[in-house]
Amino acid sequence: MPDVVGSLYVHVPFCTVRCDYCDFASEPVAGHLRAGRVATYFQRLRQEIQSAEHVLAQPLETVYVGGGTPTAVPPALLNDLLEAFGVFIGPETEFTVEANPETLVESTLDAFRERRVTRLSLGVQSFSPEALRSLGRRVSPGAADRAVELLRRSAWHEWSIDLVFGIPGQDLTAFEADVAEAVAVGAPHISVYDLSYTADYARCLERRLGPAARGEAEALAEEHYPRVSEILTGAGYHRYEVSSYCRPGHESRHNQAYWRGADYLGVGASAVSTVGLRRWANPKGVAAYLACEPPEEERLTPAIKRYERVMLGLRTAAGVPWSLADEAVDHEAVERLIGLGLLEKRCATLLSSPRGLDLGNAVLAAVLRSPE
Repeated sequence: MPDVVGSLYVHVPFCTVRCDYCDFASEPVAGHLRAGRVATYFQRLRQEIQSAEHVLAQPLETVYVGGGTPTAVPPALLNDLLEAFGVFIGPETEFTVEANPETLVESTLDAFRERRVTRLSLGVQSFSPEALRSLGRRVSPGAADRAVELLRRSAWHEWSIDLVFGIPGQDLTAFEADVAEAVAVGAPHISVYDLSYTADYARCLERRLGPAARGEAEALAEEHYPRVSEILTGAGYHRYEVSSYCRPGHESRHNQAYWRGADYLGVGASAVSTVGLRRWANPKGVAAYLACEPPEEERLTPAIKRYERVMLGLRTAAGVPWSLADEAVDHEAVERLIGLGLLEKRCATLLSSPRGLDLGNAVLAAVLRSPE
């Protein structure tokens, strides 16, 4: 009897333009459209899903269509893909699609509702034109405001705004204005991510803003991230993961499945799957994926899965049962970090304190033991 998974991730790697800072598996859509590869890619996605149907629960608990920018492709292609998930979508399925503000229009929302999409994840990154230019994000002025107003006017119930913290050239006051704007527009869910630096973006940034810009931005982010939590918790948002805040009842169930170590299937270029003690990653580029190059496979062990479950669980406010953490952590380090106020033991659960969540990677590096 094969393992059955309750979560499906679908990767759509196409964007209108690839932003300078982007570290995701994405490619500009125009050339692929001219060559007919977008339609071929979507056909290949459906074939991959069909070939794995025996491990997919019906209905699924969560489906997440990410990218890239799924809404950057022709609507007919995206709508046909979403339609193909019908057999897996039940009344309780959380069905999320990512969108960028400049690609969101009313007809898109209507089509999503018809196909039982329940949640939108909006990649705003910043409401500031200056900050977006620093990221190399090519967005028309006011695109985020228009997209948010469309969601509000359409009475969309579940939606999220993604923001980036530590954008070079942006001071704390400007970032606080971004967070305040996300709160003011009524986003039920707000994610705040530290900026990642690719080698290309670091070089581009140095040419534009000088060699000190990155260090200054990283220092600001490290010093002032607690201010993010202060603003959002003060506005009634619950921090349930290192980077995720929401109004009560608006958590991302798909991301929660990852954090509790649930198995999942990923389809599309660069997508990763974990089913039982198997993990595999599809080839990263569109061309390699369409050529059906074999995935990279990894054999897991129960110890590795336990390690990952503890590592992910300590990124959340809920933590992990001590019975699970017991064999995966250094007990002396745990006691030391409890003494420093970074970890807590409560009701047979090990969890990170609010400050421990702020310092998430450092806490994990200090307490986790190698699974091998």
